[in-house]
Amino acid sequence: MTHRPTISRAASSSLAACLAGAALAIAAGCSASDTGSMSTATADTTVGADSNLAQDVAVPDVKNQAWVYATDPVTDDKPAQVTLPAPTDPSGFLTGEFVQVSNCLAEEGGAEMKQGNFTFGHLCHEVQVAAPNANGDGSYLDIVPPEDTSDMNDPFAEVQMYYHVNQIHDFFANGFDLHDLDFPLYALVNVTYASVMSGGQFEGFPNAAFMPKEAFAQFGLPERDSGAIVFGQYQSTDFCYDASVIYHEYTHAMVGTTRLVGATLDVYGMDNLPAAMNEGFADYFSCSKRNSPIIGTYALTFGGDWLVRDLTQARKCPDDLTTEVHADGKIIGSAMWELRGVLGQELADAIILKALQQFSQQTNMDAAAKLIVAEAKKVDAETGTATQTVLKNHGMIGCVRAKEWTAFSAEASPDKIGYSVTSPEAMGGGAASAFPSGLPGYVQFWIEPPAAGKVALLGVSAQGGGGMFGGGEVMLNFAVRKGKPVQLNMLTGGAPLSDAALSPKLAAKGPYSQQFALTGNCLAAGSKTYVMMLNNSKNEAKIQTMDVQWLDAVPAGITAVDCAK
Repeated sequence: MTHRPTISRAASSSLAACLAGAALAIAAGCSASDTGSMSTATADTTVGADSNLAQDVAVPDVKNQAWVYATDPVTDDKPAQVTLPAPTDPSGFLTGEFVQVSNCLAEEGGAEMKQGNFTFGHLCHEVQVAAPNANGDGSYLDIVPPEDTSDMNDPFAEVQMYYHVNQIHDFFANGFDLHDLDFPLYALVNVTYASVMSGGQFEGFPNAAFMPKEAFAQFGLPERDSGAIVFGQYQSTDFCYDASVIYHEYTHAMVGTTRLVGATLDVYGMDNLPAAMNEGFADYFSCSKRNSPIIGTYALTFGGDWLVRDLTQARKCPDDLTTEVHADGKIIGSAMWELRGVLGQELADAIILKALQQFSQQTNMDAAAKLIVAEAKKVDAETGTATQTVLKNHGMIGCVRAKEWTAFSAEASPDKIGYSVTSPEAMGGGAASAFPSGLPGYVQFWIEPPAAGKVALLGVSAQGGGGMFGGGEVMLNFAVRKGKPVQLNMLTGGAPLSDAALSPKLAAKGPYSQQFALTGNCLAAGSKTYVMMLNNSKNEAKIQTMDVQWLDAVPAGITAVDCAK
């Protein structure tokens, strides 16, 4: 790791000067209007011009003192003065027992980004910048938030990250005896990149993530020796200024790569709720540590206020399924927050963490909920019953991933996202040959005829997505079953148990729009008909719109099926 011996500090604005000198000021006042430098009192100061009385004035010990946002720049009026855990680096760079923080400077020298043999850009340059004050007092008090919040290189980001990673580490280690991360976890701040498409100009990275060592290859970067938490600088938003996001990503690192990773396949289709639970638990423990139900008050508003997550807004499976893991994580997060309100923080946190340690990579939501209930029952019967009630109310126990097919617009939805359908190529491992018509979707939809003899005209539009450059042709296939959800027959290679299957042609109204009709034996008054969306065999996609019309006859030119056997 390269150490940079000199650092660029924030400009000496009136506020910066006030903050940097506040710990040493003894008599002088300090306000936002102060423009002069602040004097420092020293020991053995003589009081009065004619006095022979010497008075000792103690110089405050400011070693390892620093400024941080206790929560975020929106919630906090100003930074708070804190004591950093002593760094283990002899020069005072921010490496400690439990975190090593590096700055990713927007300059040449970063790792190349490649796809195959094609180099399409490079990452920013990773170095440690933040160090103690040059005056030798051992503090970091002259490192303050930059006046320009779009600063891609500010050392304050390192201080903020170092302090809060230690805070959340101690929350798990001291409070719950969890020591999986008792080593210097690598944390990278101010992440940007330069690409061929930007002409070599550095662009912001609008995200924060825990990245296992193997995950760097997904971005065309060399594999690392260990995982890392990685925080971007995007326009005027520095993601690590938000403690809620630091705690969220650290919880991902604690959960690790052996629990709740990716998607699985069950009889109802693809299931990405293991990944959604990973997000939900990361939200919950970030909120529980801070005693606040909100995630991302500062960091997540860059893309719109709807990205901020509030765990007091209850969500339930299957009604609120979106197929996007952060949004579906709200089902788990809101259930855990309600459980915390019922049991109290200490007991709820302990029960959830004991259950979580028993999860595997692909523990499904029903199994996870039952493990939480089992841990609650070990406390006493009343705690077990209360826990089971909360989790059932949120649909975590026994949820079938099927919701009503109604008029839908991704843009008008609460989370402003479409339903995802993945492709066999995205799953790898021979999935393309096992599912030539496409992988089953993450969620099924049902309709219920309003009257006998009606025809259901269903419409759907999709947009290609996934992969580094997105796009691609989209055409979906569908399986239909009357009276019960479509199920996959694992004994026959995963073929759907259905009454009909169809591949409706693309409609004239849009490039990837399809319409089809269900008639006759597919429909019966008072009986639900289930439809499973299957992706095409080429590209991942997102459903952007859905609609349903109840007609007396099938319109001309529309693909129709009556489920006759």
